[in-house]
Amino acid sequence: MMKKYEVIYNTYRESILSGILKYGDRVDSIRECVKKMNVSKTTVELAYNKLVLDGFISSKEKVGYVVSMNPERVLLHHEILDYSSSHKEKEYDYDFRIQSVSIDSFETSIWKRYIKGVLNDKRLMSSYGLAQGEYGLRQALCKYVYQNRNILCFPEQMVIGSNYQSLLYIFCGMLDKQKVIGLSTLVDEQAKQVFLSYGFSVKYLDPDHFIEDIQTKCVDVVYVNTTCFSKNRQSMCEKLRKELVGLSHILILEDDYNGELVYASKIKTSLCSMSNHVIYFSSFSRLLLPSLRIGYMILNEEYTKKYCASFFGPTASKLEQVAFSQYIVDGYLQKHLRKLLREYREKHLYLKKLLDTYLSVSYILDETYMAYWIKLDVDMEKFKSLCESNLMGVSYSSSGIGLSFASMDKELMKDGVIRLAELVKEC
Repeated sequence: MMKKYEVIYNTYRESILSGILKYGDRVDSIRECVKKMNVSKTTVELAYNKLVLDGFISSKEKVGYVVSMNPERVLLHHEILDYSSSHKEKEYDYDFRIQSVSIDSFETSIWKRYIKGVLNDKRLMSSYGLAQGEYGLRQALCKYVYQNRNILCFPEQMVIGSNYQSLLYIFCGMLDKQKVIGLSTLVDEQAKQVFLSYGFSVKYLDPDHFIEDIQTKCVDVVYVNTTCFSKNRQSMCEKLRKELVGLSHILILEDDYNGELVYASKIKTSLCSMSNHVIYFSSFSRLLLPSLRIGYMILNEEYTKKYCASFFGPTASKLEQVAFSQYIVDGYLQKHLRKLLREYREKHLYLKKLLDTYLSVSYILDETYMAYWIKLDVDMEKFKSLCESNLMGVSYSSSGIGLSFASMDKELMKDGVIRLAELVKEC
């Protein structure tokens, strides 16, 4: 329920923005407003002070309060409001988009408890975070990566950031600018932009001829997403992993995106656990929630010595880091991981069954992004238009669509696939 002064504030604000009160018009005096609105003088003063602060009215000597917002500012105000409303994220009846994650599986009440605990600690909240990341979180993550990815490291080797891109910027600041960077073809465009912004020479490496390309293209540093590597979006096989770490003259930047979230195949060995010439990157945007911006980088011995925390500022929230460290220590992250593995195992099999039943199409499982990529032989422009008008959220590729099962419950998933099959027939 709105407070009385807010009601008065909104009444005059809307009158000014709608043009009922124009620039230079006199506004009721405080005494007049008290009588008209049947409120106290203090309430009116609070409302008028806020109107003055926000630029709607001003006080003129011997006149009183007048409208100070001119037509140009009123127009600008409307343009900003229109822009904000037109750029709201579209909501879909069936949201199969790849960026979706399982919301219901994440127990927000538990997370809120940890956040509240940190907020109540005035000593913690009254200081800046460490550039390298909070030591408690680095300690907790060292145990986590050993347990889940068999990586042995120390807190001194780990750097916490808001995401892999911010961490990659930090690492590139330590890298010799004469280096030639090799990227696997499915690497995110954001990673490429980091290297280009530093002026590195970038060359793409064909997943089918990966080792040969590294050697023939004279690559010094390889940035590779090992979990979504091949052209059919499968993870890098064990044989190629061993061959890659066997190239001792190459520095490897391993993007182990969702490396521990394996529910349909056998978990693969991380490159970082196999060699000391690997820099490791990972995050929790899919394991927890995309809005919890915490990623981490593990440096090898050489770059741990080169890293100087005083050159950088913290990029991840201290509040979230401290809460997250306790969340891990108390066993909730491991519990949540097990819960997700069960959920995604069931969902991917269920969506597979639905595709086989209602759509006669070829598809591949993208385990890393919790999705199926489907090949469609339809007019894609018409199909996109139908999807948008029917509030069907899907991701698009050059030859078809991606359907994520991460955020959908089974009943909604079934209705969505049936509706999708109808849209395909219309094309």
